[in-house]
Amino acid sequence: MSFGENQPLLDATTLPLYETSDPEVIARFGASVRAIVMSNTDYAYRYRHLAAKHKMMPPPSHSRIFAGYLVVRKLGRKDEYETWMPDHAFDDLYVLRVA
Repeated sequence: MSFGENQPLLDATTLPLYETSDPEVIARFGASVRAIVMSNTDYAYRYRHLAAKHKMMPPPSHSRIFAGYLVVRKLGRKDEYETWMPDHAFDDLYVLRVA
């Protein structure tokens, strides 16, 4: 899935909340993340434009386009950061937080 030109630059604080019940993931990254569907190429675009201002993990190789998620981990902590995850990995770990 590819977004419009400005979509990859969304404010991460506005992204939906997701949760995990995996104890190992909770210990490393926290129980909640903010995330949105984003291809690896769109994440690379985001990284090029925002990495100087945001703590971000470098994008994966994007010679091929893969479905996935922009994920904000360690919410509310000094070491909060953004990363990209393939959709199958994300879907195995997280569910949308129900209000």
